[in-house]
Amino acid sequence: MKYFTARSLRQLPIALQEGDAGIFGGWWKALVILSLQILLGLTVLIQACRHTVPQQAQPSVAIEPFNFQIFSGQDHYQIEGYFGHTREAGRMPALLVLNGDGGDAHQCIVHIIKFAELRIRLACISLPGYGKSSGPSRFVGAQSVEAARQALDLVAARPDVDRSRLGVWGIADGAVAAGLLMDSDRRAHAVILQSGAYDLLKLWPGTPIRTKLSILRQVWPSKRVLLERSVIENMPRRLDCSVLILHGEQDRKNPVNQAEQLAQALRQHGARVETHFFADGAHHLGTVVDEPLRDFLRANLALPSPDTDS
Repeated sequence: MKYFTARSLRQLPIALQEGDAGIFGGWWKALVILSLQILLGLTVLIQACRHTVPQQAQPSVAIEPFNFQIFSGQDHYQIEGYFGHTREAGRMPALLVLNGDGGDAHQCIVHIIKFAELRIRLACISLPGYGKSSGPSRFVGAQSVEAARQALDLVAARPDVDRSRLGVWGIADGAVAAGLLMDSDRRAHAVILQSGAYDLLKLWPGTPIRTKLSILRQVWPSKRVLLERSVIENMPRRLDCSVLILHGEQDRKNPVNQAEQLAQALRQHGARVETHFFADGAHHLGTVVDEPLRDFLRANLALPSPDTDS
């Protein structure tokens, strides 16, 4: 079988025009010339496309590992984390997210990286026993608070972070860890608590049997253990921070009255509190929180956009 090259295709119309068309004559000759010219153009285009290297747009954000180790008593934990940021230079506010609701830290950072457009550096860690962090979790506990504290230390020490503008966002069990960190560490001026349990002494008696069994697999729920993990019971006399509480009214794991009690206690201790209770929301709220969260971050943590800088 004879294959045509771009060069041979260029020569055929010339040959036909010079009368060397053989059986081709008249309008057949013109038709063949036109067809060959079209085929020539397509051949050249295909060859050009094969040698074209597509230019990939530079991503507007970067994600990098943020792993570290902690020691809690005799235990040693490897904490999985990721850090996300825009390529804009300079010190910016930072938001630390404590993932305690399934998935891992990488899924967490991919989900929240959209908030980097608010000119906020973002960090996600999985608490001990969650995601790819080593465990067991021991139902939040001291090791989770230590992981959150050390993560905040590492974030604040970065040269691209404004350590005077730090926030913490805790989800589910991560909200317990974030609340306990808020109780003992004043560096976070913006705190988001989502789908958590904040008064475990009141929660335990009415907890569904599946939740009770889950807790029992992690730790024996003595009164001391429950007190240690209760955000409300460990609040300092005064709190100087802004708090956003996000909770679903259909949450069967952590009833909404836990969030309502927390809001009341926070206000009594001087915190500035905003609440969003979602009528159809269950324990996993998903993207329904994005709008109120974005508004809260703009008001309490984010830098203004360059267009509005004075």
